[in-house]
Amino acid sequence: MPKQPKPGRNASGPLGKILISGVAGLAVTFLALLFCSWLFTRTQLPAWSAVPMATCAVCLGCFVCGLALARGFKKNGLFCGLCTGVAYYLIYLAAALLNGQFDFTATAGIKLVCYILAGCFGGYLGIMIAERKRTRRPG
Repeated sequence: MPKQPKPGRNASGPLGKILISGVAGLAVTFLALLFCSWLFTRTQLPAWSAVPMATCAVCLGCFVCGLALARGFKKNGLFCGLCTGVAYYLIYLAAALLNGQFDFTATAGIKLVCYILAGCFGGYLGIMIAERKRTRRPG
């Protein structure tokens, strides 16, 4: 008789998949921001380039998080990416509110669109990778 897995101990449930993809996305965001900070200290980039570089780093994290989430669920890739982008934007919004920034600027709207597009693209690509692995034919 095969051993039954203990409930709540495996990462194959929906909460485990969300947690794993969130950690992967945050790790990629951290590494990209670390690279951006290293680039700022080694070169003489203008100060205005910090915001676009940080946005690109967070978009990369959204992409990876959406990709991992869609590969984990193997369906609804665009919805997974949309949820990822919205979650990252809510984190950005909470950080801005804690910093004392209470106005919604055009930059915040651009970041919302960028995060959602990056997450949706990652979710779509994650579904495509999962489909390719599932329908691979022997050569």
